[in-house]
Amino acid sequence: MKLQVIKGYNDPEDNYLEIVERKGIGHPDTIADKLAQECSRVYAKYCMENFGVILHHNIDKFYIGGGLFVYENGKAIKKHPIRVEMNGRVSNEYVSKKIDLEALFTPVIKKYLSTIMPRINPEEDLDIIINPTQYSKQENWYKPQSINDLPDAKTLYAADTSLCVNHSSKTFCEEATLKVESFFWRFNDDGYACPKYNDVGQDIKVMITRKNKDVDIYVSLPIFKDKFKDKEEYDKIIDRYTELLYKEVAKIHNPKGYIYKIDINKNLDGSYHIYSLVKGSCIECGEEGVVGRGNNAQGLISSFREHTMEAPCGKNERYHTGCVINFIANKAVQRIYDELGIKCTLFSLTRNKGSIVEPYFFYLMVNDLSKKKECKKIIEKEFTENFVHEIIKPINLY
Repeated sequence: MKLQVIKGYNDPEDNYLEIVERKGIGHPDTIADKLAQECSRVYAKYCMENFGVILHHNIDKFYIGGGLFVYENGKAIKKHPIRVEMNGRVSNEYVSKKIDLEALFTPVIKKYLSTIMPRINPEEDLDIIINPTQYSKQENWYKPQSINDLPDAKTLYAADTSLCVNHSSKTFCEEATLKVESFFWRFNDDGYACPKYNDVGQDIKVMITRKNKDVDIYVSLPIFKDKFKDKEEYDKIIDRYTELLYKEVAKIHNPKGYIYKIDINKNLDGSYHIYSLVKGSCIECGEEGVVGRGNNAQGLISSFREHTMEAPCGKNERYHTGCVINFIANKAVQRIYDELGIKCTLFSLTRNKGSIVEPYFFYLMVNDLSKKKECKKIIEKEFTENFVHEIIKPINLY
């Protein structure tokens, strides 16, 4: 394995300025990512159970938004349904056995959306369009007639020339960003994140700015329109969650003694602006989301980190860099930090038709070279011995 290890880890906490963002589970871009991911996972599972191989598919051209719901006379009124459109390319047959893509994907979409946003009526509030193609310059690539039309089923290789960047440890600001947004949800028995409170919507956004040791935590938190009668009741809800979040952030390890303040929906003059929704996400009032515009594979948008534009969601679990490498590399760098105490960043570049378990360009930047051999051993083990396609349970890229 051609892995180069050098000292040169860029720790954002060494900088005077740090900015971290997270788009919550109900943000349109995050919803699009997760729907694409779930559809790809269920499709792969279906293929394995019925054909023994994963057929070619790319569901990373996923769109959601454009709905219009208003609150009138104490009721949520639908003016226009939320549009959910799956584009991209998906195989719809194998050896002439047809796959009903609409019947396969529609229940997945309805289940996920009604889980993270319980106020959505999946039968009435959604306009679902399953619109993938099977066009390709390679004959039978998306309509395989034998195992010979699936060369990747015999020999594992990377489907694209792509780069993945994965970081081992999180800064205080990164930990706080994740902790603040995840405070408002829990995992259910199916492995999905779902709401923990009934007065708060899911389109939550957290933006944290650190200047030296001063940390500003700003939270955009939607409150359901039917949960407050006036500005006074609204302000009380915001005050309550502000207090709860202070207690939550206080649990984070803070060895550098950062001084933080938390503002929810606060104007510059100190007053609260009203951010309210009917269904829980701004997809209900015309906003839109698409795959690849939100959080990275580690659930964050860290502006002062090295990063890639590679979108991991909706890609083939068998051979696509964005899906496979991010999953394995996240595990590897986390082990390096947990077991060795080494902070690191792993760069993994694959080339089309090259190895996916031995990337073309494999570069580990560490803050300490004293355990270089141990770092290499962990990465080699994760990329070879522990290489497993996990398609049965949802993979939460948080």
